[in-house]
Amino acid sequence: MQFPRGPVTNILVIINLVIAAILLVPSWWGYAVMAGGLFPIRFSTMAVAFPDTGFMVPTYLTPLSAAFLHGGIMHVVMNMLTLLLIGKMVERVLGGGCYLSLYVLSAYAASATEWLASFMAWPMSIDMMAPAIGASGAISGIIGAYALLFPNKKPKAWGPIPAAYARPLHLTLAWVGLNLALGFVGPGIGIGIAIWSHIGGFVAGMLLARPMLLWRYRKA
Repeated sequence: MQFPRGPVTNILVIINLVIAAILLVPSWWGYAVMAGGLFPIRFSTMAVAFPDTGFMVPTYLTPLSAAFLHGGIMHVVMNMLTLLLIGKMVERVLGGGCYLSLYVLSAYAASATEWLASFMAWPMSIDMMAPAIGASGAISGIIGAYALLFPNKKPKAWGPIPAAYARPLHLTLAWVGLNLALGFVGPGIGIGIAIWSHIGGFVAGMLLARPMLLWRYRKA
């Protein structure tokens, strides 16, 4: 079977890998994270407490810039493999423009959820002064869209809940459960996981998948 083409996916993967290679220099990586990482405190009234290190990515752009920063080679490789395996399928269905929009909007939804979790001190949320980096929030949106667009079996109703609503609800609960489990296990093996970014991105991907599909084929 021929692997589907995905030019936008390929470009995203290349950009992420190039940035990761450049930031192998520890001092550059540290500066990049301070300048472009997602720090929840920057979105609060306490932003004045954030240290000024020179050039800083505008706060409203950090949800996007943080999605191109990773915590090491394994982090970026795992994210990019996931994007390659799933992203091309979603891109084939939605088209390059809608797919890229989904990726960006999912990154912002993931960041908004992470900020809310930090601000409200939800369980397993990051500290207000800690950076959240990585493409996993945006990729979670692509996974959410994939799960909705490529069901492995015919959706079924949950009692009075119609199948059209039961499937997204089932997928969301499963994704939340998986990430909560990862949140418990991760610290024990030395891995920090921004679970609320994953959850926010996933839900955004599911919510946006069908409207974007209808938009792409609006003239069909």
